[in-house]
Amino acid sequence: MRVFIAINFPTPVRRALVKHQQTIRDAAQSGNFTHEENLHLTLVFLGEVPVGDLVRINAIVEAVACRGFSLAFDEIGRFDRKGKDIWWVGIRRNKSLLDLQAALGDEFRRAGYRLDSRPFTAHITLAREVRMSDPGDRRRLCTAIAPIETGVTRVSVMESTRVDGRLTYREVYGKDFPA
Repeated sequence: MRVFIAINFPTPVRRALVKHQQTIRDAAQSGNFTHEENLHLTLVFLGEVPVGDLVRINAIVEAVACRGFSLAFDEIGRFDRKGKDIWWVGIRRNKSLLDLQAALGDEFRRAGYRLDSRPFTAHITLAREVRMSDPGDRRRLCTAIAPIETGVTRVSVMESTRVDGRLTYREVYGKDFPA
């Protein structure tokens, strides 16, 4: 099964993100846009793991100590992929988020999981493989936005699967944080 550790967002936050996604969609010639229910913040991507690893994965998530905290999304940006870009909403620097991600990464590495070696860039992917109708929009749409704020009180172990050909993310375990 394909697994990642994430922060999921309540419906009002996802809807606010979709409004920004629509701006990109309106300017795009083509792209693979994230479905509203799949908008999330990946903390650790584990990839393909045996189903039997879930008990250990859940225990690692359970063992990482964290208190609830707030996040603010404040910019639209992109990762340049030679004209087929990944568009995202960025998150204002947040020590609690960075500490949580680092603690999870350390524990999963200690348990023998191979993780991405690139530095963590906190973002929510709005769309992949985006081609802009006007190349100038690539620069114009990368901008600061009015902050979207939300509280974080839970971290989730997520399964990525296809249901009737559609990419679906399903929580298989969740840990709530004290306030």
